[in-house]
Parts: sequence; C-alpha cells; structure tokens
Amino acid sequence: MKTKKPDVLILGGGIIGLACAHELAKAGVKVELLERRSAGAEASLAAAGMLAPLAEAPEAGPFFEACRASRDLWVPWAAALSEETGLSIEHDTSGALIIALDPEEEPRLEALAAAARALGEPAEEITREALAHWVPDIAPAVRQALRLSGEHRVDNVQACAVLAAAAARAGATLTYGFEVMRVERSGAGGERVRVTGKSDIREAARLVLAGGAWSGRIPGLPMLPVRPVRGQMILLTGVDWPWDGSVRGAGGGFYAVRRGLTGLLIGSTVEEAGFDVHPTLAGIEGLLAFARGAFPGLAGAHLETVWAGLRPGTPDDLPFLGPLSGWPAVLAATGHFRNGILLAPWTAREVVRMVLDGGPPDIDSDIRSPFSPSRFLLSA
Repeated sequence: MKTKKPDVLILGGGIIGLACAHELAKAGVKVELLERRSAGAEASLAAAGMLAPLAEAPEAGPFFEACRASRDLWVPWAAALSEETGLSIEHDTSGALIIALDPEEEPRLEALAAAARALGEPAEEITREALAHWVPDIAPAVRQALRLSGEHRVDNVQACAVLAAAAARAGATLTYGFEVMRVERSGAGGERVRVTGKSDIREAARLVLAGGAWSGRIPGLPMLPVRPVRGQMILLTGVDWPWDGSVRGAGGGFYAVRRGLTGLLIGSTVEEAGFDVHPTLAGIEGLLAFARGAFPGLAGAHLETVWAGLRPGTPDDLPFLGPLSGWPAVLAATGHFRNGILLAPWTAREVVRMVLDGGPPDIDSDIRSPFSPSRFLLSA
C-alpha cells in the first residue's frame, strides 16, 4: 500500500466536508478529502437549501447564534465562491412565509413573531391579500401569515458542485471512491492519525470527521451517537408564483421551497428508518397531502421526481464540533441534522480556526460547549 501524508484529512464529501476542504486549502493547509461516493452524494444533495435560523431554534442561545452567524456568512461566501470558479449558486433572499393552516396554528404564528422580534430578526405580519398575490395557489382557509425576511435559501445542488470546484482550485485534493477500512492513532502519543483504505493509506497531523449519518460507524474511531434520520422530498414543476422564497406551516414539519424558475420542493419527512434511503408510499403521500391542503391550486403541477436522504441526527439535535475525547488529532464536524446547508460556512470557519490555532470553537472555550463531542460522556 502507498502512504500519502497531507496536513489534514477530511472524511466525508458532503457540504460540510467540501466547505472545510475549501477553507483549509485557502488558508494554506495541504488537505485531502476522502469520500466513498461523489461530492455531496448523500444528504447534501437531498436537502432543500433553506437558510432559516428561526426554523429550528427560535430562542436565544449558542445554537441560534451559530445559525444566524452562518446565515449572514452565506451572502459573501456564495459571491466569493462564484467569483473563484465562474459558476453561479442560486441564492434567494426573499425570505420565508410562515402560514397558519388552521385556527389552532395561529397562536404559534404569534409566538414565532414575538420570538423573532426578541431576537432582533425581522418579522412582518402580512395581509391575506398580499399572501394570495405572492402565492396564488394558497388555500383560502389560510387567514394569517408572517414574513421572515431574514430567512434565505440556496440551491444546495449547485452549492456542492461549486464548492468541489472551488476546493480543487484552491489546492485541495478530492479523492472519491475511497472506502475507509480503519482509522488509527499514529506517531508518538497518538498525535497523528492514519486512515487505511482498500488500496491506499493516508496519514496526517489532523483528521476532520465529516461523515454525516455514517460518522458514528467509522472503524477504529469512537462510536459517536450519530444516527440516520430519513427525509423524503418531492419536486413539482410548472409552478408560477411571484414568490421566490420558502413557505412553512406555523406548526413546523412540512414546507415548500422554490427551486429554479418553475420548480417547487415539498419536504420533508423526519423518519427513524435506519440506513434505508428509499422513498416510501406513506412518506410521499404525506408530502402530497400537505401540498394539496396548503396549495390546492397546484393540482395541475407536474410531479417531477421523488427522493430521500439520511440526515445526521444527534440525541439533542445539536451538531458535534470539536476534538474527540482521547483523540486530539481528530476534529468532529458532523451531526448537523437538518441544518447542514445553513451551517456549512460557519462550521468550516470554526474548523479552520481549530486547525490553525489548536483551540475549541469560539462559541464556548470550555469542554462543556453545547457542541463538544464530549458532552454526552460528561453527562454520563
């Protein structure tokens, strides 16, 4: 077997791994990304691309601040990536429309508006007439809606392709078809790490674990509590709305996100189905029921395709970011659940800082950071 020795190895070629590879290479680090499939082939391509800090954590705290910081990073980041590569990333800043589908959801809408304002995020109640203008297919029963103009969306498929191109241009090595057989400590005191594949060996001073839903199943590494959470989605085409942003129900769950000129993504289920990535009849029926109930005027839209992806979930739905306990050469950057697209630039920035400075994330310098991989060991 041949051994190659970059400065940093990255396990996983989803949007988190690609973002880390790009930012590390731009910082002058010799980095190689190892991925068993192709760039963004798993959850990153199956996402809707919402940049929505208020969707998961509408309350003050480290997670919301990380989400908001990353949302704000996306604007200059996408522009810089496009300039580096000459490739565009669809990035819409129209906002999100949050709708109350029935009277029981109206108090939730009001609570979200209050939470947004308390957090300094713009929230504007809009009239039924304005909603019907922006979304002509909206159900007549929808009486209240809220516009969150601080929520954006990106085309995540384009973003992964552009990131892969930008990382390669910056000097990162992207190795696809690499199946990890084992990860081991190497060097005196285990300060280095060795990754053995089927035909090659890689050794580096640092390893970034960005394996998505598979991050807890890397042979040789500690078993992080990362589990697959299936999300199913459909793409409709032939949708002609003035509104270019996203639409969500006040009760959470399903949503609609514009894609391209006439596309509309309807998502997404949240299912504990192990590593089964196949769409199911029940899952697709639930998405179609939401689409029919919220947008009855879409009956003539074309059902273009259906698919599913496996998100990396954690017990508390917070990501893992920081060194693994007992493995100082390994940094976790995984477990982003439904926020991998949103948190990609912030995570990459923090990984670069940790690699260059050797410190923990700046959200909390204590090992008890809400993102530390050690937090469950500490509670245990």
